Amino acid sequence: MDKQGIANISVVIPTYNRYPILVKLIENLWKQNPRPLEIIVIDQTENQEALKEKFLKKLIKENIIRYIYQSKVSANIARNRGIKEAKGEIVLILNDDVIIPEDFIKNHMKNFFDFLIVAVSGAVIEDDSGFTDIIPLRYYRKFTGWMYFPLNFSKRTEVINLNACNMSVRRDVILRVGGFDENFTHTYFDDTDLSLRIHRLCKKKGFKTVHDPAPYLIHLKLPGGKRPSGLNEYVVADRYAWRTWLYFFIIDFYIIFVLHEVFWRIRACILRKKNFQKPVYFFIAVWEFLLGLGGAIFFVLRGRRLGLKDIN
Repeated sequence: MDKQGIANISVVIPTYNRYPILVKLIENLWKQNPRPLEIIVIDQTENQEALKEKFLKKLIKENIIRYIYQSKVSANIARNRGIKEAKGEIVLILNDDVIIPEDFIKNHMKNFFDFLIVAVSGAVIEDDSGFTDIIPLRYYRKFTGWMYFPLNFSKRTEVINLNACNMSVRRDVILRVGGFDENFTHTYFDDTDLSLRIHRLCKKKGFKTVHDPAPYLIHLKLPGGKRPSGLNEYVVADRYAWRTWLYFFIIDFYIIFVLHEVFWRIRACILRKKNFQKPVYFFIAVWEFLLGLGGAIFFVLRGRRLGLKDIN
């Protein structure tokens, strides 16, 4: 932090059809002490000109934000663009539909006084859940249990999993691992994949990543994002969910080590009592799985799309 109370941190916020809550977030970031070095907004909103004029004109004019428009709707392309443009030593990646406390930036930054810490996952509070001190049993699964660490855990601890809703990372480290994989076209498992690549670097170099509840935020989960989901109450995982899961398991684990995860998801999403009561939905669920598997294999064969791979 310098004498003017400016932290050496660039905030990167991809946004999509959420201008009102985005403006509130920017205002809260601007009031922080210390204040971030810069706030980079990557806007993917379609037909955005009138809305930009209404909500963001003053922020752009007064240099409160660095505004970048991106026509392709992809959170991971947007995040990579923001990281590429960032000037700060630390990059803080946030969702656009979050509420932050007044000491948010300070609590992220204090972690980086330890030079072995390369990334911080701040706590994420959703659905009025508050904090928890309970670790679920599936956290102890071999190979994949780390993915189930609770984002609202109440204690500071070393972790593998980082959440891109509230994540700060040394810019040189995220550049070294290539940034977000743009094959993750939906905001699902994209940060899990990035976390694993950062963790593997940490194991080689003796670095650490931590979960810290102090820089917590409240995630509103407002409409406007882009996540895979189900088709209805019977087909609870669509082709995009399957493609995302299977691509992750294949590209990061060669799938053989995590077959239990795949079988568990097939059991939970396809081999359901509800589907057998209406067989047409069982066949639709199987069809969505096969389409997702085909998409995952296609992505694996064409290779990763690391947006920052060639950035020094």
